[in-house]
Amino acid sequence: MNDKPAQRTTQSIHHSLGYWTTLIARTMEADFNKRLSTYGITRVAGAVLGAIHFDKKKTPSELAAFLSIDRAAVTRLLDKLEVQELIARNRTGCDRRSVSLLVTPKGKTLSAKIAQESKAVNAQFATDLSPEDVEQYIETVKKMLANSKEPVNTL
Repeated sequence: MNDKPAQRTTQSIHHSLGYWTTLIARTMEADFNKRLSTYGITRVAGAVLGAIHFDKKKTPSELAAFLSIDRAAVTRLLDKLEVQELIARNRTGCDRRSVSLLVTPKGKTLSAKIAQESKAVNAQFATDLSPEDVEQYIETVKKMLANSKEPVNTL
């Protein structure tokens, strides 16, 4: 007797784990970006702002490592956040390249709104799921990522 589950013989994309994973990720991302556009900020810029504010990342290098974003991309994002007066850079020590990042009061207000929008997107997509379903989903995704030979750790 074979204990293995029967495998589908169809090749339809609608039976592909990758298709559904990509679809949910892109749909949630589009919804979140639409919500953030009302604040004049992108999802990735919001992640940078949140990492400085909530996760206490104080340098561009810490941000790059924490968010798995290229250091040059972090610098460009910081430039935009600074122009929007959401963060400030303080030079540290004698090295002009060395900076400490601070969230401005305006940035703190916005990062709280972004966190609320993130929670709202998650709640919207988890409406028909129990807390156990959500936890199981997260654990399943972690297992799947652990199986990757070349994990992508970027936003």
